[in-house]
Amino acid sequence: MAMRQTSTQDETVLVEDLLRNCQGLLTELEGFRTFLVQQKKDRTVEIRQFKNSVQSELKSLAKLSNADPTADRTIHTLRSSNFPFYNAVWEAAKRSTGLLAFNKRFYWDLHPSSRIKGNGKLRRRSALVDIVTQNGEEWVKVSTVTETRLLFEKAKAGWEGADSSSESAGDGTRKVNGIDHADGLSEDSDGDDGIGLVKLAEELERASMTVRVKYKHPKVRFVLPKIVEGKVPEVDDILDGIRETGATVQCANDLDVTNGIPTSSIETDNTKGTESSTSTTVTGSPAPPTDPTHLSTTFYHLLINDFATFTPTLNIDCTILLALVSDLSHARIHPEPWFHRAIKRQIELEAKDQLLPNSLWPAMGGRELVCTVEAAKRMREIVGLIGTPAEKVRTGLLMGDDGGGKTSGELVREFGEVSEYQVPEDWRLPIRVVAGDVDLGGLPAVAEKVAEQITAINRSVFLYGWANGITTISSNRTVTRLIETIVEEHRTSEDDRGPDIWLCPTARSLVGKEKGRKD
Repeated sequence: MAMRQTSTQDETVLVEDLLRNCQGLLTELEGFRTFLVQQKKDRTVEIRQFKNSVQSELKSLAKLSNADPTADRTIHTLRSSNFPFYNAVWEAAKRSTGLLAFNKRFYWDLHPSSRIKGNGKLRRRSALVDIVTQNGEEWVKVSTVTETRLLFEKAKAGWEGADSSSESAGDGTRKVNGIDHADGLSEDSDGDDGIGLVKLAEELERASMTVRVKYKHPKVRFVLPKIVEGKVPEVDDILDGIRETGATVQCANDLDVTNGIPTSSIETDNTKGTESSTSTTVTGSPAPPTDPTHLSTTFYHLLINDFATFTPTLNIDCTILLALVSDLSHARIHPEPWFHRAIKRQIELEAKDQLLPNSLWPAMGGRELVCTVEAAKRMREIVGLIGTPAEKVRTGLLMGDDGGGKTSGELVREFGEVSEYQVPEDWRLPIRVVAGDVDLGGLPAVAEKVAEQITAINRSVFLYGWANGITTISSNRTVTRLIETIVEEHRTSEDDRGPDIWLCPTARSLVGKEKGRKD
């Protein structure tokens, strides 16, 4: 009877601990969502599905808190809770930067016979990525699988020829949305004999071959917080199998134990169906931190840092030159009836999110700025034709029309006199004009195809940045996408790379003149 009481107490503590920690996780996710809205980044990070999954888990745990803690069903459900997996995913995400999405599925096709389901419908093969980071350049797969589970799978694959990835191996796991959440394996890991994690790594490799970000395939990283590398040779063989696919692997040895990914409280010995005696806490970690300062720093780190890979010198496209001097970028403009609807739309966008203070000036920072002769010429032609007096003054300061007699600091201060915004002191004026002539011989062969299909001014701008290995800033979305398409369709090598272009989120035109106005 005394033993029964102890079991009841243990299960009660377990559900209370899981409830508290799951609520803490949900609080962090809601805080991150609020942070994204405040930073106007809520449309750049896909978090809703992951947050909803955690919310559903919390509701399930809340129901269990009122159930009989000694009932077999209650004990089974508690020990197969999805919370440890969700928490591991979130902790792995917080170690990353450039976060884009959670639970994103990527597809690839093999041959038609592999796409037939039992109901006769076609399906595309896919792999589920837990976290998309590094602005899409890295896929992270988290698995809370234990060493015992891996050894069991290896034994089954070697001795019985069974499909190890789709079996629960008696560990009480359950699937939600096609994910075996106790270990992070995919429902698509079927077909051949083998170890689930290795087959999953192979699937992720296949899926990554169908995607390119900045002309490169995404890299795959596995996070295995319950695995200690170098401890069990058979497990190390499995880790080597994952790495053979090109993926990197992080085990418990590589994670910060003091602030790392928590492990599940109860490790089940899958070969015996008994609890491991190595567990010391109910969830393996305290509740997630709720200190606002700590979380704010973490949230900023999670955001996409578009400027991290910028070169010390930036190549400025004509579209950006115009945005830098436009009245729309420097003052609150009252819409006039004769304004083009595109101008009216830009006025609305500027009122919501100021382009220079929030995007362009931070992007430029203290970097040297250059533009090609052709870009400068086109910009001057447009300003001369339809520019306002203030736009013409800004153009002269931007391009250093004083003949070099003023320092960068002096130009910046004078620029501030014709802007409603505080101009950053580290903005390096004037923009230096360079020759846009490019020798295609130093570029990949696909550059010739690009040069054939874009205009002369765009050739001077984008090929100059490409040939000189510097980042080009532009708001010309059409040309940027065209270049990417040409490179992908005509590449002659996996190593071929197009120009490094940062696409400004929005454009700014000059206000222009009312028809019939001569000034």
